[in-house]
Amino acid sequence: MAETTIEKAKAALSDAQRVIILSHERPDGDAVGSLLALSLSLERAGKNVAPVLLEGVPSRFRFLPGADKVTSDIPSDGDLLIFVDTADIQRTGFPVETLPRQPDINIDHHPTNTDFAMINIVNHKASATTEILYDVIPQLDLEIDIDVATNLMTGLLTDTIGFRTDSVTPRTLGIASELVSLGAPMAEIYSRTLNQRSFVSAQYWGKGLNRLERENGILWTSLTIEDRKVVGYSGSDDADLVNLLATIEGNQVVLIFIEQIGGKVKVSWRSRPGVDVAEIAFSFGGGGHEQAAGATIEGNMQEIKERVLTATRRSISPSPEEYA
Repeated sequence: MAETTIEKAKAALSDAQRVIILSHERPDGDAVGSLLALSLSLERAGKNVAPVLLEGVPSRFRFLPGADKVTSDIPSDGDLLIFVDTADIQRTGFPVETLPRQPDINIDHHPTNTDFAMINIVNHKASATTEILYDVIPQLDLEIDIDVATNLMTGLLTDTIGFRTDSVTPRTLGIASELVSLGAPMAEIYSRTLNQRSFVSAQYWGKGLNRLERENGILWTSLTIEDRKVVGYSGSDDADLVNLLATIEGNQVVLIFIEQIGGKVKVSWRSRPGVDVAEIAFSFGGGGHEQAAGATIEGNMQEIKERVLTATRRSISPSPEEYA
């Protein structure tokens, strides 16, 4: 990271007492881990910190240190506004006009990041935003204790699906080793965030599995609001079904369409190496990574399915023999 950028961030932090930190809506482990790691490290340094998530902390991440400090309301004032793991200013889910000030610092690893803050600490090659924070926190003269390490490990584990994505590098694994040395309980984090699902979640996912469709290297399914009601599902890990679908052989791209309240559909893509689904997501107002991306699109389910599948078909060149 450019030293001048870090120095600017250090100067901004030194002048601030009230710090507000935001991350994206429908937060995943990297969003929560980044938010909590930076919040705790700043709090230990004597800052008054307000970590904010629109929908609060998802239930499976509430065991993390500092999760009880997260609020769903943005304070009306603050000396510094920081965004973590957020590709653009709209991704928090809060109307931009309700933000108490312009973005000061943006820390992220998404290739589609728009550099929307005054100070942008963005590394597209990092496997997770917490990988960036592992370097940035000490550079800001902040400490990584066991609680901070636990949150950093959560981001690494979840964004790489247990170190199984192409984004994992020797550096990623080296950082994971250091975090374990600092006391991060890797096995527990893996179990609680990636390896456990409720019975109701399994019933809900079953609705999607019953709707699986496949055509020339593209596999997709959908989940509806009615599905949630029928099984009594109130969780937020519905999009994780796409990671299960990605394990099915013989596909270049897998998608899941999840109906949202308010006439919207959340779409998640996963792809094989060489197929850039981030570009497809970006064309629908979303973003992400080359092999993992998402977008929330206004409209009805059937219309959005047709539009998204058409765009996805254009992005790949399947062999009918291979995917028959």
